[in-house]
Amino acid sequence: MNETLVIAFTAFFATIGPIDVAVMYPVLSRGMTPRQRWRTAVRAVFLASCLLYAFALFGQMLLDRLGISIPALQTAGGILLFLVGLDMVFARHSGVASTTEDEDREAREREDIAVFPLATPLIAGPGAIGAAILLMTNAGDNRYQQLAVVSSLGFV
Repeated sequence: MNETLVIAFTAFFATIGPIDVAVMYPVLSRGMTPRQRWRTAVRAVFLASCLLYAFALFGQMLLDRLGISIPALQTAGGILLFLVGLDMVFARHSGVASTTEDEDREAREREDIAVFPLATPLIAGPGAIGAAILLMTNAGDNRYQQLAVVSSLGFV
């Protein structure tokens, strides 16, 4: 269980990127009062958590209904991570953990940024959703490993 907890925590920390989100939040919430910022942050984290827990619990069923196998999801995720890593090695900006100018402008124009771009795709992005599905699938029927995955998601 300890190994699963460490692996899951590391995977979620890397895919959710709480430090990246914390750096981007002040830019996205410009012009808000401190109370509005707090409420927006709490709402975004709540919505992203609900989304990630839903995919962790029901993601395998969804993939089965869509006809997507776990190896196919792992392969696609591996290719995406490879491309992001390649951009990092060559010091190019991949744009994965940032917003575009259009997204930033739209976020400033919207009154509520909790759902987009905060909850999704910044907090509960495709990497985090894929990690939640894969980690819960790998846990199988082992309740302790499932608890470790769900707990590590809560920690991040």
